[in-house]
Amino acid sequence: MNKVTKHALLVMACSIGAGLSQSSIAADGTATVSIDWSQLQISVTGADGTVPNVTFSDEYTSLSSSAYVPNEGSEHNSKLIYDWTSTIAANAEATTTTYANASASPLSFSANAQTMGDDNEYSYWDNSSASSSGSRGEYFSFDGPGVLTVTVPYTLSLTGGDTFDYWDSTSASINASANFYGYENNGSFNSYSNASFDLSSYYGESPQSQSGNLVFGIFAAGPGSGSLNFDIHASARGVGMIPEPESYAMLLAGLGLMGLVVRRRSIKRDA
Repeated sequence: MNKVTKHALLVMACSIGAGLSQSSIAADGTATVSIDWSQLQISVTGADGTVPNVTFSDEYTSLSSSAYVPNEGSEHNSKLIYDWTSTIAANAEATTTTYANASASPLSFSANAQTMGDDNEYSYWDNSSASSSGSRGEYFSFDGPGVLTVTVPYTLSLTGGDTFDYWDSTSASINASANFYGYENNGSFNSYSNASFDLSSYYGESPQSQSGNLVFGIFAAGPGSGSLNFDIHASARGVGMIPEPESYAMLLAGLGLMGLVVRRRSIKRDA
C-alpha cells in the first residue's frame, strides 16, 4: 500500500472516530411519587347502628434509596422508625446529577429519583441509575362489626425515559392495602382491598403525571384485627453515550470509501 493510500485511510478513520465521538447525552430522567399525609383520613362506621371501638398500634415507617454511576461509585441508605409523626429521610447520591431521596413526616410521604447519562466511556448496558422506596403501616383491631375507610391524596410524575427501552426508563408507583381477619360464633370472616397506580416511560401510552385519591378499606363482620399498608417507589435510569444518526451515516460513508480504496488497490495488483 503506497503512502497516498495509507494517508487517505488514516484521514477517513479519524473522520469516523470524530463523528462517533459527537455522541448525544441522554436527557434527565426523573420520577416522583408523593402522598399528602396531612390529608390522610381514616373513618369508622357501625354496621348495626353502633360504631365499634377501633384500636391502632405498631406504626412503622421504612425508607430506602440507592444511586449508582459506572466507574464512579454507588451509595445505598435506609431508615426504619416505629412512628408516623417523626421526620426521617434516606438519601443516596452517586454524583451531582444522579441521586435518590425518600422522606416521611407528619405532612408528607414521598420518594424521588433522578439520573442523567454522561459522556463517560462505559457500556450502553451499564448506566447511571437511581431508585427510592418507602413503606408505612400499622395494625388495628375492631371490637364489633363495622366498616373502616381510608382516603389520602397522591401524585405521580415522570420526565425523560424512552419507550420500550429498559436501560433508559423512569417509573413511579404507589400501592395501598387493608386487610382484616376475625373469628366469632364458630365462624371466621376476612376482608381485603387495595388501590394502586403506576406510571412508566416504558409504555408510550403512560401519562407523565397523575394525581387523585387512594380509597380503600375493610368490612368487619365482628371483632378481629387487621393492618394498613402504604408502599411507594420511584426509579430512573440514564443512558450515557448514544451516537447521533449523523454519526452512523458518517461511519457508513467512511467504511464505503475504505472499501472502495481497497477494491481499487486489488484491481491494480491483479492487472
